Amino acid sequence: MAGELARTLHSLDQFRQVSRDLTRGTLTGGIFTAFAYALLLLLLIAELGAFLRTTYQTNVVMDQNQDELMQINFDITLFDLPCKYLKLGVWDKFGEQKMNTTDRFHYIPIDHKGQFRGVAYTKEEISALEAVDSHSDVTEEEKKELDADWSSSSDHFKHNDFNAAVTYHDFTLVNFFAEWCVHCRKFAPMWNEAAEKISEKMTFRNADGQDATVKFMKINCVDFMSACQQAQIAAFPSMRLYKRDGTFEAFQQKRSVDNIIGFLSASIRNSHLIIARHHMIFNEGCQVQGVLSVPRVPGHFFLVAEPFGDQTVNPALTNVSHIVNHLSFGIRAPKIPKSGLPPEVLEHINPLDGKTFVVDRFHEAPQHYLKVVSTSIEGHSTFYQMTHTNRIRKLNKDGGETTRAPQARFVYDLSPMSIVVKSKSKRWYEFLTSLFAILGGAFTVVELTSGAVDTVGTKVKEALGKTN
Repeated sequence: MAGELARTLHSLDQFRQVSRDLTRGTLTGGIFTAFAYALLLLLLIAELGAFLRTTYQTNVVMDQNQDELMQINFDITLFDLPCKYLKLGVWDKFGEQKMNTTDRFHYIPIDHKGQFRGVAYTKEEISALEAVDSHSDVTEEEKKELDADWSSSSDHFKHNDFNAAVTYHDFTLVNFFAEWCVHCRKFAPMWNEAAEKISEKMTFRNADGQDATVKFMKINCVDFMSACQQAQIAAFPSMRLYKRDGTFEAFQQKRSVDNIIGFLSASIRNSHLIIARHHMIFNEGCQVQGVLSVPRVPGHFFLVAEPFGDQTVNPALTNVSHIVNHLSFGIRAPKIPKSGLPPEVLEHINPLDGKTFVVDRFHEAPQHYLKVVSTSIEGHSTFYQMTHTNRIRKLNKDGGETTRAPQARFVYDLSPMSIVVKSKSKRWYEFLTSLFAILGGAFTVVELTSGAVDTVGTKVKEALGKTN
């Protein structure tokens, strides 16, 4: 019975062996065989690693999250706003939300470690900084408007703000004249000569040892009577040297180019420009951290200054520069697998952590715009990803917004789509199929290559007459 079974199996054999006496080994075949074994081992390890590793694929679907509330976890440090002046507010599409600030929020005073103590702004500093800020914000058209002469109301300029025009430059020499004035007409050629020689060309040294130039400007008190009346001009022609802070000095000498130069030299030589820089007002900041439970609708939360008891601050001058230590939505530290997840998923869970947002001028505040996307992984809790953009918002002077306190605002909006992350791994039969296909294919290719190399070598030797 056993012999009959053996004969049957012998007849079924499709892998018949060729006698070793009928084959021969070659150096080329040995090299390719060693290479084939190394390649097969490498492919086996790679395929086995792919079989044991769990990967993830993402799908975009409509958001099925039915939760009414969403948790916001935040930890933000404001560099120059004490906790007693700090207000945290929340708004959504339904209006302002009331919060219990005793159990879920912590306000931690942060000092500057003695490296720098806050100093209140003086009126002169505020005036100078406001002027610098407003001057640096002008457009090219506004610059042309401020540089234009006020010699006629029929030109294409608006001439709305005389004070802005005479304080736009560090020093501005203004010639107040009237068309009917005989002395003004006689002085006009001399004024034009002086303007051509001096205006924004000749440099003068101020009391701080810095070089300065003078802008020449003339104003027609017939066309712009109200501006001249407000300046209390009583005689024509009159000349005044205006400084950037709005103060002026009247020219009271005999009118000549040399006297004008002497007047400008003496006046500027005795002038100190206020060199003001933005700095910290207070000697402490505030770290505010906590949890907000908000409806799952678009909204925002903000940090802003407000009065404290009988103490108050000028809210419009407060600085809301800050660093985001942590900001996330949903569970603060979701238990999700770190390995195998697409890196862009992990990067968007809390993309703001550790980032600093600083403003350099008054009436400005960093504002953040967050698009929040619900994300779920099979077998794990739902968490949120977010994308972030930010800008520095400057309060509008024309709309009266500069009297309001700047807000560090975090605007969030929920995406109607959600991300579903599914695990993906090979089944055992897929592993075996791909393994045999890869190994068999690799071995066959190496075998064919070895045979081709051996055949070519033999033909070359025959052609060269070196066949043994």
